[in-house]
Amino acid sequence: MEPNAPPPMTRWQALDTLQQAGVSVFVSMSPTYPTMDEDDFHELLSYFRALGEVVVFHEPINPRGANFQQCLDAAQQAGYDDVVEELQQMQDSHQYWVEYALDQLNTVQQVATRFDGLEVHSWPDDELAQSTSGQLRSKLKAMQEAVSPESFSDRAPDTSPEQSELARDGESVDHLI
Repeated sequence: MEPNAPPPMTRWQALDTLQQAGVSVFVSMSPTYPTMDEDDFHELLSYFRALGEVVVFHEPINPRGANFQQCLDAAQQAGYDDVVEELQQMQDSHQYWVEYALDQLNTVQQVATRFDGLEVHSWPDDELAQSTSGQLRSKLKAMQEAVSPESFSDRAPDTSPEQSELARDGESVDHLI
């Protein structure tokens, strides 16, 4: 680093600087982990909303591929036993993963309704949609096919009805499975 160079920016500072300069900011909150709850999502979304009008892309973790194993290995190395236990349970039980992913999609969408000017665009996994049926499958497919709400002009983005909670506030998604 040069002697008179400014200190490096954190990601948060960089996002804030970009937003203040009028650059549209988008955040990927992906993947989310099974130990994350409503309070965790509220805290994260409140940080993102503090940046201004923001689009947040969200996807729950899925138990396939090298990325999942890397997450599991990193959690083990860091000593996050609760995360390791949940991830292993998701890997061992497809139904456990389906219930977790539906609950997370729903919870994030519910929490997002508390913030004006914050759009959450959920990315349900193809396998998740295929593991459901009826109205729930239709809702997940609509989420997958919804055009993301980011705008590259001065007009406000349209709110997509496809990107909403699966069940109403305080209601579990269990009755939909």
